[in-house]
Formats: sequence, structure tokens, C-alpha cells
Amino acid sequence: MNLDKILSKKIFTVTKQSPLFSRLAIFGAEKLFWFLAIPALILSIISGKFIVTFLTVILAWILQLAIAYLLSRRRPFEQDHAKPLMKLSCNTPAFPSGHTTISCAGAAAVFVYDPFWGSLFFVLAALVAFCRIAVGVHYFSDIVGGAVLGITVAVSITKLIG
Repeated sequence: MNLDKILSKKIFTVTKQSPLFSRLAIFGAEKLFWFLAIPALILSIISGKFIVTFLTVILAWILQLAIAYLLSRRRPFEQDHAKPLMKLSCNTPAFPSGHTTISCAGAAAVFVYDPFWGSLFFVLAALVAFCRIAVGVHYFSDIVGGAVLGITVAVSITKLIG
């Protein structure tokens, strides 16, 4: 077993052994995303950067889905036959993580014009990403791939039209 799978499995195992950690991780994996997405969109409207932020997130999402279906990496619970702590509403391939891609794309797009809020959104994006591992639906490398993709798209879009 490689380091990616070992680390991811350890995080999942520790999380599922604690009812408190399990509940926090489920909240983070399912709902925390919206505490980033909605304020980021509102801030982008107020700042006059809605089009840039919106295009960044949409393009990142489209690229993430294309890469995910091209590579078709199975999720940890599909490979390890361990029941995740949450049900997926849409069972797409694991790599790169869609939640992480979109969270990091939005945070990076906001960071370009508002470093304070962008930094806070990056903290939320990191928490969302970690929770996706903790509930057993992603490997660590899925998260890293999503973060790199989201930030790369945000930097590219903001340089082109930002």
C-alpha cells in the first residue's frame, strides 16, 4: 500500500472511531463548502468581479469532471470496501476532488482582488478538503490534484480577463 492510501486510511480510521469527529467531518464534507461558495459569490458581486469568479469556478468544474472521467479513479470505499461516513449524492470518479477543485478555484479567484477574504476562503477550502478524506470519499492525492487544478485555473483566468 502506498503512502497516499496509508495516510488517507489513517485519517478515515481515526475519524470514524470518534462520534464527535465523525459528525464534524460529515458537516465539513457536506455543508462547509456552502460557507465558502455563497460568501465568495456575494463578495465577487459586491467587488464587481462576479464574471471572473463565476467563469473560474465553472471552468475549473468542467475541467475537473473531464479529468475525473478520463482517469476514472475509484474512490477509497470502492477499492477498500469500507463504508464511508456519508452518502454521495453523485458518485463521480475520485481524482481530482470536485469539492476541492471548486473551493480552491473560488478562494484563489477572490484572493486576487481581496487577499483577506481569499485567505479565509482558503482555510475553509482546506477544511472541506480534509473532511472529504476524513469521511472516506477521497484519497490525499485526490485533494492535492483538486487544489492544484483549482488554483491553476483561477490564476489563468484572472491573468487573462481579471
